[in-house]
Amino acid sequence: MKRKYVATIDCGTSSVRCLLFDVDTGEQAAVRRIDWYPSKDKRIPGAFDFDGAANWPLVCDCVRGALASVDAGAVAAVTASGFRHGFLCVDAEGREVFGCYNMDFRAESQVKRLVREGLAPRIYAINGDWPNVQALPRLMWIRDERPEDYASIDTLLLVSDWVVRKLSGVAAMEPGNASSTNLFDIRERKWSSEIADMCGLRGDIFPRIADAGTVVGEVTGEAAESTGLRKGTPVVVGVADTQGGLVGVGSIGRGAAAIVGGSWWLDCLNVDRPFIDANMRLRTSCHSERGMWAMEGVGCLVGLAMRWFRDAFGSEEKAIERTYGIDSYSLLERLARDVPAGSHGVQVLLSDLVNMKDWKHAAPTFTGWDILSPEKAHKGVFFKAMMENAAMQARGEFLNIAEVAGEYPKRIVLSGGAAKSGMWGQIIADVARTEVVVPREKEGTALGAAIYAAVGIGAYTDTGEATGSLVRIERKYEPSAENFPVYERLFRQWRALYREGLDLVDRGIVASMWQAAGTASEAQMDSDLLPGSHGSARVEPGAM
Repeated sequence: MKRKYVATIDCGTSSVRCLLFDVDTGEQAAVRRIDWYPSKDKRIPGAFDFDGAANWPLVCDCVRGALASVDAGAVAAVTASGFRHGFLCVDAEGREVFGCYNMDFRAESQVKRLVREGLAPRIYAINGDWPNVQALPRLMWIRDERPEDYASIDTLLLVSDWVVRKLSGVAAMEPGNASSTNLFDIRERKWSSEIADMCGLRGDIFPRIADAGTVVGEVTGEAAESTGLRKGTPVVVGVADTQGGLVGVGSIGRGAAAIVGGSWWLDCLNVDRPFIDANMRLRTSCHSERGMWAMEGVGCLVGLAMRWFRDAFGSEEKAIERTYGIDSYSLLERLARDVPAGSHGVQVLLSDLVNMKDWKHAAPTFTGWDILSPEKAHKGVFFKAMMENAAMQARGEFLNIAEVAGEYPKRIVLSGGAAKSGMWGQIIADVARTEVVVPREKEGTALGAAIYAAVGIGAYTDTGEATGSLVRIERKYEPSAENFPVYERLFRQWRALYREGLDLVDRGIVASMWQAAGTASEAQMDSDLLPGSHGSARVEPGAM
């Protein structure tokens, strides 16, 4: 039988990939990845530009690379997935007027204005997210700082929607992506004219809303020539990275929980009504599935922190990887294999529990290590302590979600780069005191997009049938009763330490690891110790 494939163009923060999935088995048939990097405009504080004109040829090269081993005619559909919160604006001819990445925080004054004028809580009540990293405040920035560009905007697009428009000439957005703009009513699943009006933004730049799995067009002749795809191939509306990641691991029903673990960890629980956190800490967004919403906590730059550690301290492991092909992260895990739960008391301050209303993090810190006991403070100890920190952060997010939604996960699906670890799943199970499972296909976001595309072309009747056929569980981890008391004590210590770390940031003594626009204290502004003031980081979504 002739094989059929779905192509997903997956746009991460610093790389783009094209993955081909077998429609009948869900197995990867080919993948091609190319790095792209945020361009930091030093003239604009906090600016990280997305250069669409430079990045589109990279997308095309990715697709051609993936198609090198298969017949383009065997690709039954093409779709896209991508990071949220960054976006592009195009004019009527499709030319990019503006583009930025999700880490961009140029709209400091606009966010503060929304808070000062009392609009931020009203936006949160409608959209489920506090304005800071979304399109809304950055559109206000374009209006205020680049009025000519603002006037020329025809359509607002997320990165996966931009890919779909480049392929098909059609602009459309699914509700998961639209939720992340801060301009969407998550209850009604439609653009909010109320938010646009109260913020003084145009209401004519929003694309039509199309449910995930909707075929919105076909590959044009121009796009076929650029990418190698067959002209006329169905193009399915793009999906958001988190929502796609939930579907790609089978998390489509009420109470299903998942950690989509890349550069940023998204700790998610599916709910059947749009809960809004009265304390304005958590994010609630539309699930790609109708009648479902996703409550999210965010692990800031978890995967990037692991990559930093590998690059800074793992030169031997990287050399072995180059010579023998053994994964450098797995070699670091071997050093951590015999380190006991709690890492001899070493604690790490990296990502804090998310607080959308005041989203900032402490300065990266290792504490509790003994310079006179190198056997308890070696590379493997620090590596495991970082893994434990990520697990404690995830546990805290699920506790906060349970406080609002009344439900703590009975099982957590771990996907993304973090799922490739042989150790992390057990640590999360021990810390969160719940079962953790790892799917066979770790690239849940790309597979989730492919599942919707397969449904869109009629290969499956719905996502339930598709996930039942294509999602397989590879490993399960049960929590250790012996380790949980250790982690319970460390969790309480970590929360106390983090409060002290945030105090140092607010006092302008140290720079935070990262913080959203509108969260800088007066002392921080006076000290000039803001994230990025000493250079910019290159963020890799697939790290660890």
